[in-house]
Amino acid sequence: MLNYMPMEKRYNVKEFLEFVESESQKPGNENNRYELIDGVIYMMGYPSMTHHNICEFISTAFKSYFKNKGCTVIYGGVALYLFDKRRFALFDPSISELNNYFGPDIMVICDKNTMIRDEGVFGVPDIIVEVVSKSNASNDYIRKLNLYFVCGVKEYWIVDPIKRTIRIYDMVTDPNYSIGYNYTFDHIVRSELFLDLHIDFRLFTGFVEK
Repeated sequence: MLNYMPMEKRYNVKEFLEFVESESQKPGNENNRYELIDGVIYMMGYPSMTHHNICEFISTAFKSYFKNKGCTVIYGGVALYLFDKRRFALFDPSISELNNYFGPDIMVICDKNTMIRDEGVFGVPDIIVEVVSKSNASNDYIRKLNLYFVCGVKEYWIVDPIKRTIRIYDMVTDPNYSIGYNYTFDHIVRSELFLDLHIDFRLFTGFVEK
């Protein structure tokens, strides 16, 4: 079930961070996780071991491929302050001007205009990978897909351990639509952005029984 926090208005990132800080002071809420999607606050579940193993499997392949290529691979739910660099071409926005704060499972950053700071990533990663959980499926398949496309993410991977599928969205070939390619864990998956980047998902052995 998708959890969201009912709000009377849409929040910007500054207000969101204040909300999270306030909630964390309440007994029992210390470890709650949240994301801000188009101004709406969503409570996130904790990842399963299978989820963790998939992230490790993909990130290991990415780090091997992108070594010495001038790109940075980040995983582990590091904060993404997502905004359209085309809209803020002349200056970087303040967090009160932003309304998206995510914790993607994996990000690949090659564009030097996307800033990596101690607080997280500011701007638009080149590739984003989200591993689907039961609590956030609608976010990954619909809400984030639309925002990533609009803001200029070049490629988006949705890895679904429940369905055992991988869907890769090419977001640069057509300026009006994202083009999806379907794979399963029985396939060798190919990036559309980096054509010599392949991951053989048949080698993944990290499914953990409930």
